[in-house]
Amino acid sequence: MNKFLKISTLSISLALAATGLLGCGEKDPHSNYTFEVSDFENVTVGEVKTVDVKLTANDIRDEGYEKVLIMVDVSDKDNLQLKATDTQSQEWDVAQIGYWGPPDGFAISKDYNVTTTFKATALKAGNYSVKLRLVDLNNNKDVLALKTITFTAVEKA
Repeated sequence: MNKFLKISTLSISLALAATGLLGCGEKDPHSNYTFEVSDFENVTVGEVKTVDVKLTANDIRDEGYEKVLIMVDVSDKDNLQLKATDTQSQEWDVAQIGYWGPPDGFAISKDYNVTTTFKATALKAGNYSVKLRLVDLNNNKDVLALKTITFTAVEKA
């Protein structure tokens, strides 16, 4: 195989992957999703900051996913509380447990659009990052959506 043919084959493969087309010209039937996060600025040590995290389908297709989980990675989980309340009215500190949702996952529809309110409390001043990953539990935890939030917590003036 000559170099031109190899490059052309690679270019076609990359183009198919970028457009969501699978082998045999089929398009992936699953919707695409995104995280939107409300204002995460002006964080003061010891004060609760309310933050809305919206998970929404931004490219609606024919199918959703059967078992997903939102993985939560916090840069300093010893000094940042990130709490949310589930549908059974139980509050969870996702900074400590590392995920949001039932451990065995939950289904999302093809047109999913849900906002969860988190209460963030920084216990000391400093720079923090929170990484959200929507993963497909049925497919080796493939990442379906990703969002990283960075902020600085300051002492009360």
